[in-house]
Order: sequence, then structure tokens, then C-alpha cells
Amino acid sequence: MSAYMMAMMDIHDPDGYTEYREKVPAFIAKHSGRYIVRGGTADVTEGSWPTGRVVVLEFPDYGAIQAFLADPEYQPIAAIRHRTTTSHIWLIEGVPNTPSSENMHGYVLGNVRITDADAYKTYAGQVPGVIADHDGAYLARGGKCEAAEGGTDLDRMVIVGFSDIEAAYKFYKSEAYNPLLTVRTNASDSNIVLVEGL
Repeated sequence: MSAYMMAMMDIHDPDGYTEYREKVPAFIAKHSGRYIVRGGTADVTEGSWPTGRVVVLEFPDYGAIQAFLADPEYQPIAAIRHRTTTSHIWLIEGVPNTPSSENMHGYVLGNVRITDADAYKTYAGQVPGVIADHDGAYLARGGKCEAAEGGTDLDRMVIVGFSDIEAAYKFYKSEAYNPLLTVRTNASDSNIVLVEGL
């Protein structure tokens, strides 16, 4: 199953960061990763997210992300990022039989901390149908996740892909999703951002 690396980078040295941005794609490709989000428009619709540039990478599996981060040749490149940004990096396991993200260019990203598990089951049971009705699909949904950098406390990470950012908004603001949104917000503390993909 696919796996994802989500990064939130607050860039404090834009000139220095340019070197990182130019050098890192070769190492991502070396480990069979690819960008699905790379600094597009981001709109925090619930809660809060670390400030800065949103990047999401897709890898063939969790081990590929770990190999990328541990690659000795990548370490000097990572040092450039550490020097030029404040970063939060999260590793997220994809869903079984992860759908292709090739035609997805808009995403809903979520960090959801469930506070009422019984009530949340109602949301979890009904939302996949609403997502599918808007031609969306889960890429990640509550599987293994960990913070590789930064202090953000994770619980349930979610990535939902849509054809474009407009479709993501159409889902999020739809009449069909509205009652489920109420259920989720009452049953969890959620941090949600809608982002433009590549």
C-alpha cells in the first residue's frame, strides 16, 4: 500500500531554501517517491496547522519513506532544510489498495483527534459514500502515522483526493456533507486544510 510524507515548512531563509528545492527531487525519485502537493494554495478550514508551505509526497510503501529519510546522501540536503526552515514532517500509511492519485489535484488533509468514539462511528460509516459521490477517494484514513520532525501530536491522519481543489471545496461545503461535518466536529477535535495539488 502507498504511504505519504506530509511536510509543513515555514521558510525563514528563502534564498537558502532554493538550494534544497532544487536538489531534493532527485532523492525523492531515487526512492520512488513523487510530489502530489508542492506548495499550492492552502486553506485551513478547521483548527490550526503549522504555518508555511504544504508538501505531500507519495511513496510506494512506508519503508520507502523511511529509506528516503535515512539515505546518507540525503542528509546534507536535509541539513539545508533544517537551516532554512522550521519543519513539521509526518509519515502516514495509505489505505489498503490505495487508489491512484494520478488524476487527483485537490486534497483534504486532516489530523483528527477523536473525543467520542461512538458518535464518530456514525461519521466514519457514512462519509465514504459522500466522498465517492463527489468523485473523491481516501488515500490515507487512520492507519499508522508518526511525526518524524516537529512537535505536532498526531492521532488520526486523513488524506482525501479529488480531481481539483474546486471539487474538494464542493465536497466540503455540500449539503450532503454538512450534517456529517456537524457529527465529526462534535465527536472530535479536527485540524483540516484544503490544498491544491500538482
